[in-house]
Amino acid sequence: MSRLLRRVLAVFFLTFSVFWLTAATLAEQPRTALVIGNADYDLSPLANSVNDARAIARALEKAGFNVILQTDASREGMADGIRTFGESLKASGGGVGLFYYAGHGVQIHGENYLLPIGGEVSDEETLKRQSLAVSEAVDAMTAAHNGLNIIVLDACRNNPISGATKGLSRIDSNASLFVSYSTSPGAVALDGEGSNSPYTKHLASAIETPSLSLEETFKRTLKGVYQETAGLQTPWMSSTFFGDFTFVERGSGFAEMPNNETAVTAPIGQALAQSVDRAGPARQISGIYQADGRNPDGSTYSGVLTITPENGKVRFNWWIGKDVFTGVGEFAGRMLVVNWGDKNPVVYTFGVDGTLEGEWADGTATETLTPYAKAAPRELELSEGDYRVEGFNPNGTTYKGTVNISRQGRKYTLAWKVGADSYRGVGEFAGNVLTVDWGDTTPVVYALTEDGSLIGLWAGGRGAEHLHPTSNR
Repeated sequence: MSRLLRRVLAVFFLTFSVFWLTAATLAEQPRTALVIGNADYDLSPLANSVNDARAIARALEKAGFNVILQTDASREGMADGIRTFGESLKASGGGVGLFYYAGHGVQIHGENYLLPIGGEVSDEETLKRQSLAVSEAVDAMTAAHNGLNIIVLDACRNNPISGATKGLSRIDSNASLFVSYSTSPGAVALDGEGSNSPYTKHLASAIETPSLSLEETFKRTLKGVYQETAGLQTPWMSSTFFGDFTFVERGSGFAEMPNNETAVTAPIGQALAQSVDRAGPARQISGIYQADGRNPDGSTYSGVLTITPENGKVRFNWWIGKDVFTGVGEFAGRMLVVNWGDKNPVVYTFGVDGTLEGEWADGTATETLTPYAKAAPRELELSEGDYRVEGFNPNGTTYKGTVNISRQGRKYTLAWKVGADSYRGVGEFAGNVLTVDWGDTTPVVYALTEDGSLIGLWAGGRGAEHLHPTSNR
């Protein structure tokens, strides 16, 4: 066995062992939760938040948590609950901590505040003094040095306070902190028409489901809420935690063995999650993709997809055979939820190699998007003039030629010369992606890269083409 191979195997088994020990440790260590539900407000009372807190408390107790439950709590009561919670975490020597809140919540200058019962709110300063800052709960959990802390905020319901920003702001996560909101930062959640809010109903059910990982628990919650609210509410989460935690284990009570992909690629995946989560996510994933999927009936399909930024969201365009589909995606932390006209969205997670792994049709169908050419992350202009062409035909043969690109208004005309043949097409350019109709059943789609070249696919992804800018333009 070579020295290099021995080193690779040593790193693999060391990484694998760390994740296995982390999983087993989290399963065995104490679990402590503080659950607060406030409903009996003088101004704009809520119907379900106390019911929600009780439902989550029951689910967490079944999952082995020692639960501190508070309902319709005052500012002093909530502060006492935080202190007791922090002391319990420290006394237990770490483990897993969870803070859940249902009720009214607001953000003021980027800080999140949870509204207690009682008190009069006349201005921002009074509101800040009489409310509980979420950072107080975060600080109490952080001080316990837990292996995992989970914060769940179902606290963005219609805000009765004038002058404060609706919805909550993001809380930056870290390697041991998982944060989930009932809706996207800055958006408003629904209280629900039944006995629980849509978010809490689906979260409680997911917590009680055996063998779901932490991320799968909140992914299932996200899909349930999106479907029930017809896309009006999209839960959001933020985390760089890549351990293997489950609320309810199947069988022995020990965490299931993490798969090799998670163990080996966690540092890469963590870096990708941070880049997608914090650094212009729409432009980070903009470009051309090859799509491969499985339909609900088990049949497979393949095609081409473009992703472009659109007003803080992302525009999806699929070409699958002779069919064209469009959708708009919204980020939910480390997930991307795409509404494409069906009652169920496509929910993608980000793979470590830039792929997007999706589920649709309520999880009975899957899709993998493999990046073929990423578009430049900053907005560029498409240069007119001559380009050198290098391409591959669907049958695997190669070709070379030239193409001239000229602009007429918002459209671009492309004129190819490939050997003795000439072709023409008309294209639209958006988000550093050029889509060209040239008379075939599917267009040619190109991603504009930083060096000014265009990398594209045609014939439904079976043909490829690279346009190099010439020096005499």
